[in-house]
Amino acid sequence: MTNAEDQSQFKTEIKLWLKRHKLSYGWIAEQCGVSEITVRNWMSQKSIPPLKKQLLERVMEQMPTTPPTAAISGLPGIKVDACFSLTVQLTADLYNKLADKASLSGKTMEAMVAETIINLVTDEDGTLGAMRSRKVILPGAN
Repeated sequence: MTNAEDQSQFKTEIKLWLKRHKLSYGWIAEQCGVSEITVRNWMSQKSIPPLKKQLLERVMEQMPTTPPTAAISGLPGIKVDACFSLTVQLTADLYNKLADKASLSGKTMEAMVAETIINLVTDEDGTLGAMRSRKVILPGAN
């Protein structure tokens, strides 16, 4: 298989993978540290540089196979997207209730949510042993 055929096949795999995981070229751009225009150029006309291709292959291998967005049963108005980041969509009413609770505790909403997540992943001994990084490390890149 020639490099052009390999690139073409890989680009097709990326497009299908993005669609399956409901992700965009903008998401790929974030992962690769480039602009979305650069990713669009890769996908339409230019070759994906070897290190970026290797990074994308790793990300695609490590991405969970479950759909990224799922409604939380029993909690209407909440939708969670948890792939490599965590996005929570709330109804305006739930958002306001959460903001009020944060304000009453003297915290920003972001600080309150971060503290809650830390409490969820902290082991009994107080360490963050349950937290795992999903950072992709390429060979020879220290």
